[in-house]
Amino acid sequence: MNVFVTADARRSLARTIRLLARTHSKTYLIKLRDEVNVGVIRLGLHPLSGAIETELEHLGKGHRRVIVGPFKIIYRITPKQILVTDIFDSRRDPKGMKV
Repeated sequence: MNVFVTADARRSLARTIRLLARTHSKTYLIKLRDEVNVGVIRLGLHPLSGAIETELEHLGKGHRRVIVGPFKIIYRITPKQILVTDIFDSRRDPKGMKV
């Protein structure tokens, strides 16, 4: 199944990487970004592997999450694709997740 990462999700990841760049090495950041990319690719092979995202259940859209390092990859499965709506730094307040 195809995986589509929204612009908001890409910006969220980029913003967190920029913040982490203040305290972490470039090598670590590249490794972390690559791990997130692999996690996104795996969703295409195993879309049901993520747990239900309880913080978003009230929306009734079936949002799921996969944890990769400090990130939650928030996604939902549509008839045509897997839609990644946020790549969220899980150390932040969950109320900031994008849907």
